[in-house]
Amino acid sequence: MQKEFSLLMIAMAVLLIATVSPAAAQLGGDVGIISVTSSPSGASVNYGGQYEGTTPVDIRIYTTGTPGGQIVVSMSGYKTYSTSAPMVGSGETAYVHAVLQPVAPTPTPSPDGYFAISSSPSGANVRIDGHYVGRTPLTTSVSPGTSHRVQFELAGYQATSGTYSAYSGQTTEVYAALSPNPPSTGTLAVTSSPSGADVYVDGNYRGYAPMKVGNLNVGSHTVELRLAGYSVYRSNIQIYAGQTTKVNAQLSRATPTTGSIGVQSFPSGAAIYLDGNYQGTTFQNDYFDIIDIPVGTHSVSLRKPGYKDYSTSVSVTGGTLKYVTATLTPVSAPASTGRVSFNSAPTGAEVYLDNLFRGYAPVIVPDIDPGTHSVTMKMQGYNDWSSTVAVSAGETAQVVATLTPKAAPAPEPAASLPITAIGAIALLGIIFVVARRR
Repeated sequence: MQKEFSLLMIAMAVLLIATVSPAAAQLGGDVGIISVTSSPSGASVNYGGQYEGTTPVDIRIYTTGTPGGQIVVSMSGYKTYSTSAPMVGSGETAYVHAVLQPVAPTPTPSPDGYFAISSSPSGANVRIDGHYVGRTPLTTSVSPGTSHRVQFELAGYQATSGTYSAYSGQTTEVYAALSPNPPSTGTLAVTSSPSGADVYVDGNYRGYAPMKVGNLNVGSHTVELRLAGYSVYRSNIQIYAGQTTKVNAQLSRATPTTGSIGVQSFPSGAAIYLDGNYQGTTFQNDYFDIIDIPVGTHSVSLRKPGYKDYSTSVSVTGGTLKYVTATLTPVSAPASTGRVSFNSAPTGAEVYLDNLFRGYAPVIVPDIDPGTHSVTMKMQGYNDWSSTVAVSAGETAQVVATLTPKAAPAPEPAASLPITAIGAIALLGIIFVVARRR
């Protein structure tokens, strides 16, 4: 009877085990399961910060322990899925299914385009869409698929611009042939009969005839020639851009009722007064001619800063020329500045002293500090002339520039041999034949 009871108890235990779920039978009474799946499968699963494997995966949960928090499902190329872990009881199974969303691919940026910019002549300033980018030649990157305005600027040349398109990964050639600015000044060529007359243009002394006066602005100008013993010659002339206007003055003898006075001073640059009326300033190495003076006695005065005034009386007779040559006496106080006398051949060159424009040669520039100064003379059609000048207090330094014309373009070489070369070759052939016959 006891043996039969034991067999009955064993059979009941086996039946109880068979009715419990396989997972619960495996885990015990205080363990549950969270079954995690994903679409697509194969995603990494983290529970409470711990890696649990890849989907599909079952996570064992101890129901008596601290809840694990978040379930995180991640996979390369997809957005991360995160959710709170569900509550699961002892012997129970909860399910979590993550539908993963693909991550949009990052677009690959298009490569830049390039402008290779050059000009003739080179060295032009370049602006793209109004922004300065450098001087030609240069290469710069630009946004592809767009159009840009490229502008060229160079001193002495006309500005030019154009619109160019940029293409991804390509280089666009941008080239500009710059055109020189049209001339804005002209030249005056003056001769006189007899020669040697003092030439004034717009009231300013420019030298003596024959001579050329360059760098005159386009338009109307007055020309005046003065020569002792002759009447004043006056004319209005027109200057044209890039051209030479010629004036040939035929001077007339002064009437017997008037005379002339030629005035010179050492140093030059003194103000001349005839009977108290200002006439001009004395020239260097030349006389200042005062003409058409009524017959009679006249006073001549000379004034120059740093020197004592000079005065004398001159008796003028009809048709005659009287000379006044004055050596000025310095005042007691020594001069603190000097002067520079500029002359050019041809005359009319622009004069720059220490890079500052000081007039047209011939010209005397006063009040220059003692020391060494830079000098540049310029004239259209001629090479710039540069040098230095040493200035001493109370003295006049001399600068004389001989300008050289700009070289004309070299002619193309002849395609055929010169006649003399052909003759020489023929002569050599004859000598060779005669030598062979001997």
